[in-house]
Amino acid sequence: MKNIGVGVVGCGFVGRGAHIPAIGSIEGAHLAAVADPDANRRSKAMTKHRAKAGYEDYNDLVKDPDVDIVVVAVPTPLHAKAALAAIESGKHVLCEMPLAVSLDEAGEMIGAAHRQGVLLMPGLTFRFTPNFVKAKAMLDAGEIGSPLAVLYREFIPASDLAEQWPAASWMWNVEESGGPLYTLAVWSIDLVRWLFGAEIVGVNAAVKYTVLEKFGGTFGYDASASLQMSNGVVGSMQYSGSVTQPASSSALEVVGDSTHVIKAEGHDKVTLLGENPTQTIWDVKQPGAGMWGHLQQDDYFVRCVRAGETPTITPEDGLKAMEIASLIAHASAD
Repeated sequence: MKNIGVGVVGCGFVGRGAHIPAIGSIEGAHLAAVADPDANRRSKAMTKHRAKAGYEDYNDLVKDPDVDIVVVAVPTPLHAKAALAAIESGKHVLCEMPLAVSLDEAGEMIGAAHRQGVLLMPGLTFRFTPNFVKAKAMLDAGEIGSPLAVLYREFIPASDLAEQWPAASWMWNVEESGGPLYTLAVWSIDLVRWLFGAEIVGVNAAVKYTVLEKFGGTFGYDASASLQMSNGVVGSMQYSGSVTQPASSSALEVVGDSTHVIKAEGHDKVTLLGENPTQTIWDVKQPGAGMWGHLQQDDYFVRCVRAGETPTITPEDGLKAMEIASLIAHASAD
């Protein structure tokens, strides 16, 4: 099979930190090109990871004949433009989530991919994160019987958000980006759909946004959403971007009709809370780009392209996650 050339658009936090190093570890793929308007970031990515070419403008990268796949890892407001440029050039696209700021833009991307006959896959890494993969396998094996309820909590320190996206960043312009809650909730929403193979059919949410002057005007968010799923599972999703560093947490819990519980914390720990023994703990940590599933996800997409197969993760999966995230992000706390 052909060796696949991958071009990464965006050499920032996710592009250079996850996708670019991942590609160098994937059998049958090579880093063909990177694009970023920041010459320093572009140069670092090229030098460290031996990219064959570097471009200031992604419109030049998508025309590179050595590029078969384009990974879109730029700010959300640029997703649609960069992805559409790649699609129109006949390239397969792996696009970070959310696919776009609006559902209409995402629909345009999906329509273009169908017309051009290329693959468009949303970057839904929680389907590849080691502890969530383990939790899914346990659920499918009936380890806790039939699932009854799911709880998910994601508390991200306000200082971490401000470091990644300073006050002047696109992230804090809700009109331009959809805002931090919309941007960050999509992965966990897709996670619960994937875990149970079921749709979210009801949402009741409340959200509060708070301007954080100590970080120059970024804003924290606090949200709670109750979910009803098509298979009868009820869910509770809690999000905060207002907390201090020691309060940082990511935790998934699934309750089964056996009264046993699966708990997945962070990206590396899975616990089965049962009776005999009362606890069984697995450490499934993976290093580097495999930590949150970027390596596994990128490898999967490359294998699909090489084999001429359609990924099981569809653009419509991304669209559904965006729809629910938007409902939660725009809910009223009153």
